[in-house]
Amino acid sequence: MRHGWIIMIATLAITTPAWAQTPPDPTDRPLWHAAARGRGMPAILGDRVYATTVDHVVVALSTLDGRELWRRSTEETGRFTEGFRVVAAGDVVVVGDWDLYAFHAETGDRLWAFHPADGYGPGNFLGEHAGGRVFSGSPSGSLYAVDLKTGAQRWRATVNTEVLTSVFEPATDGRIVVAGFTVFSGPDRGGVIAVDAESGRERWRFHFPAPEDATRSTYRSGGPVLTADLAFVADGDGRVWALDLITGAVRWTVPPLTGPFDGVITSIVQDMRSLAATRDRLVIGSLTGYVVGIDVATHQEVWRVANGWLGSVALDDFTLADGVVYVPYVSGFLVAIDVATGEVLWQTRDYRRGLAWPPAAAGDRVIAAGGSGFWALPAALRPPAPVPARSQPPPQED
Repeated sequence: MRHGWIIMIATLAITTPAWAQTPPDPTDRPLWHAAARGRGMPAILGDRVYATTVDHVVVALSTLDGRELWRRSTEETGRFTEGFRVVAAGDVVVVGDWDLYAFHAETGDRLWAFHPADGYGPGNFLGEHAGGRVFSGSPSGSLYAVDLKTGAQRWRATVNTEVLTSVFEPATDGRIVVAGFTVFSGPDRGGVIAVDAESGRERWRFHFPAPEDATRSTYRSGGPVLTADLAFVADGDGRVWALDLITGAVRWTVPPLTGPFDGVITSIVQDMRSLAATRDRLVIGSLTGYVVGIDVATHQEVWRVANGWLGSVALDDFTLADGVVYVPYVSGFLVAIDVATGEVLWQTRDYRRGLAWPPAAAGDRVIAAGGSGFWALPAALRPPAPVPARSQPPPQED
């Protein structure tokens, strides 16, 4: 649903110039590949990876060799799987389709299904888990906490049920659950809500300021992603907001990208900004295909990867692991970037792999889903930090 309006961008991006002096392509020598029509972001738990296909199926594969261990259906009958994320915790695997479905991690036995009594579609925006609960947004204006063991609803927080509103994938630090939302009011308006993880009680709410041009939308366009004290979220103008995690107060902002841009898209009026954050770096994508690194201490841009000819960065927030951010593109490319320096460590070269979703990462491998199947790729390795030269003591006189 969220990707349809940029299909043209993805299509244009495959007519790329010849590759020259490019980083290595990890799909040239994958650790393994399992053919399937994969979809969404997998989840790794121990020596297994859990992933979904486009046709309402969840599979468990060995992370070592890709061998299929079990396969189950959500038994939904829509044209394709609505959700795009899997969550694995303990012995429970939760899959987002239109609703939420849980399976036993070892056997694949169905454990529960969550069909909310109030609202609908929580599987579209399955988020993170903490404290024995999994959190999910919905296209019905509600935010849910669901018991991982039983599938019982622990609480429901209402964002807006009077006007069509989507609450997107929530993030949590275990104490607070934070989710972005868009109110489809023509023009669209959006913001962020934070609730208590235990009770669902609202802690704070932030609305993106209305633009000077009242016809322009301020929808949620990325995030939230959390650090120890900040929640980062982007609006439709392309601005990224750093909000205090406890109070919701604005701490600082990153302005929208300004063109002209060198790539498939040469100018933009509004944007989508996929995000990832560490204590030191904020990584921000764009429909232009550009990716920038922001120093969290100074709020200044410190690096930029101008991969505009790949087309638009995918609309889902990025995967971070061991100082590397993995950036998928709607056109099907996947790029690994050093978070500290912006150096491209590897990137796929064949759009037909269809790796347009954030991968799961664990140890020495990342596992990505795409139209060509599930791929286990070697994790990108950052260059070793230079060793400072040791000063030599001055010669001593006899």
